[in-house]
Amino acid sequence: MTKKSGSRPERQSLEQSCQDLAPWFSSGLGEEILSQELALAQPLIERLFGYHLMQAGMTDRVDFAACSRINHCFRLSPCDFQGGAAQVEFEQLPLPAESIDVAVLHHLLDFSAQPHQVLREAARVLIPGGHLVLIGFNPFSLLGLSRLLFDRSPHQRGNQLRAARVEDWMNLLDLQANNVERGFFRLPLQHRELLAKTMWMERRGSRWRLPWGGFYIIVARKEVARMRTIKIDWRSNRKPALGAVPSSPRVAARRRHQDKQ
Repeated sequence: MTKKSGSRPERQSLEQSCQDLAPWFSSGLGEEILSQELALAQPLIERLFGYHLMQAGMTDRVDFAACSRINHCFRLSPCDFQGGAAQVEFEQLPLPAESIDVAVLHHLLDFSAQPHQVLREAARVLIPGGHLVLIGFNPFSLLGLSRLLFDRSPHQRGNQLRAARVEDWMNLLDLQANNVERGFFRLPLQHRELLAKTMWMERRGSRWRLPWGGFYIIVARKEVARMRTIKIDWRSNRKPALGAVPSSPRVAARRRHQDKQ
């Protein structure tokens, strides 16, 4: 990463991060995390229906759409070497609004220079009632905190976004998070044999639903504005009382923010 005088280091492009992450996702630790992400995401994606599924991520070593019942599934990528994927800019998706039923974002927000804009574009292309499946690294985990003890490997150079923060962003974009799963509670070891010996940590973390898994999976539904028909008795002298009713999570979130000020 390059630095400008008197400013913060510039964030790498998604394409550069994608290239840097490729060897790490091929390592023992990277493959184990991908395997667990797929195992947790599969039952969530299998329950989602529609006509079009968009899969976008930082690696093509895992196919989250393989378990989907949706017929038309396609892959988008920030780099040109992922097989079967079209290279796009995720800050400005070349897709019409409200055209996708299910969108799967795999670690895109972790490494984007504009994570909120990437999320905004994903929300824009989702149909009302469509679902977003978002996978991200948890900074408050053994995997995330290892960056304080060791040299920062490619997977630790991201934005360090908490699941709660991402959920707040979703609320502002009419995305209602209704399910959060977490996985990889073990020590971030590269050796497969050592990883296997810490499997007991995985079982306990999953059983107790601990919040410090190495990654999280958020499933959110795009809510639509709710309209309520009010019947007015014009023969009555009593005028109807008018009041503002929050019509979406975004309206409710803005109202809570205003009340705090």
